[in-house]
Amino acid sequence: MRGWEWSLAAALLLSASAVSAQTPISLPIAQGLWISAASKCATVTNGYLFDGARWGAIYYYGPNGSMGPVAELETIGSTTLGKDGFTNMQLGETEGVGYFHVKSLAPGRMILRTGAPGPEGIQVMDDTLMRCPFASLSPKMKVALKRFALALAAAAK
Repeated sequence: MRGWEWSLAAALLLSASAVSAQTPISLPIAQGLWISAASKCATVTNGYLFDGARWGAIYYYGPNGSMGPVAELETIGSTTLGKDGFTNMQLGETEGVGYFHVKSLAPGRMILRTGAPGPEGIQVMDDTLMRCPFASLSPKMKVALKRFALALAAAAK
């Protein structure tokens, strides 16, 4: 093989492994937009997005949520079963000090447990979240989902 043929073969191998790395991740929750259980789907301007391969925040910011949308999404590298019915999400290639665990409570409801380093060790916070069907979102949040998770938005129609 000539040099350029080796380069092409290597590029094809790398792109094939990148595609296989985007296979859906198994979590005990449905794909979609997850928001605080104290919020309302029709008026929310921030939440968490799970699209089958990525997890993260999607939100508007500024006065009255007038700027954005922004998405801070990470590829879920792997999942493992944890204690008390939680599933650990490893975001990206390596595990950091902080963590994200999810636990299904019922269809459309879950607990998100986050652990983050603080001055007194790992600080743990549990939030009850609910899933918002696409049709129940404001036009503004529908725009955000179409921009950052088109496949989810398209599947909801």
